[in-house]
Amino acid sequence: MNSGLHKVGVIGIGLMGSGIAQITATKGFATLVVDVTPEIVDRGMKRIRNSLQRLAESYQKSSGKTGIAPEEEANIVGRIKTSTQPHDLLDCDILIEAVVEEEAAKKTLISSLSKMGYRKLFVSNTSSISITRLASSYPLPEQFMGMHFMNPVPVQPGCELIRGFLTAEETFQTVLEFCRELGKEPILAEDKAGFGINRMFVPFLNEAVKVVEEGIMSCEDADKTTLCLGQKMGPITTLDYVGLDTTLAIAQVLERELGPGYKPSDLLCKLVAAGFHGIKNGRGFYLWEQGKKIGVNPAVQRYRRK
Repeated sequence: MNSGLHKVGVIGIGLMGSGIAQITATKGFATLVVDVTPEIVDRGMKRIRNSLQRLAESYQKSSGKTGIAPEEEANIVGRIKTSTQPHDLLDCDILIEAVVEEEAAKKTLISSLSKMGYRKLFVSNTSSISITRLASSYPLPEQFMGMHFMNPVPVQPGCELIRGFLTAEETFQTVLEFCRELGKEPILAEDKAGFGINRMFVPFLNEAVKVVEEGIMSCEDADKTTLCLGQKMGPITTLDYVGLDTTLAIAQVLERELGPGYKPSDLLCKLVAAGFHGIKNGRGFYLWEQGKKIGVNPAVQRYRRK
């Protein structure tokens, strides 16, 4: 089976959106990315170019076993077009929404594009928000579903697929094939709070934060604990990559829908309130410069919850 999709629209060129655009272009799809300002678009494209450059370097170091051939860099970038005008998305075969993890913002975006006349496949990269509720903002809820990519998108092999209450079987099958065409392993989940992955994973991350805030372990030692599980990246570093604001938003959804046992930790709430979002703004549990960790955030080091 072939998905029959040719042109992909990606809305948002942050960490997730840029990764999604990179992988769709890498797999041969004409890709259009839209965000609100030229400056944001430029930052996203720079992130894509840097990622492709690292993959090309990996290809050379591994004698072609990993990464991409250097000559593919230009071809991939050439498949990506950018815009700040949402109207440009109307001729896309599928739209992938990758904006901030807030239900109201996503619904406003979905509704605005439908008012412009978009009537094709629409998927949300939400980490936790009900697909059925998001689909209520789209005139064709049968053509709406969730497609939750893992971060970093070019590297992580899985993609969580979530049907809404009204998602049609044809929509599901098309998106399932599209997922496979992107080289991703489909992970099927039901439309419940946190779906499957974050229902399991966010409480684990939240507990890791509590271990740090209670002074049981340092950030560095908490990060070492998952080495025995075969994971190369520890939970605290993972939080910085995922985004503290995104993780908090998911934890709040879980608490609201599943109860107080999912309440986000005090330290996570305070860091987000203080503007510490992780690697995307260089400040999280660690401090970052050009994607490289330079040390633990002093605000975290002195924080101890008694």
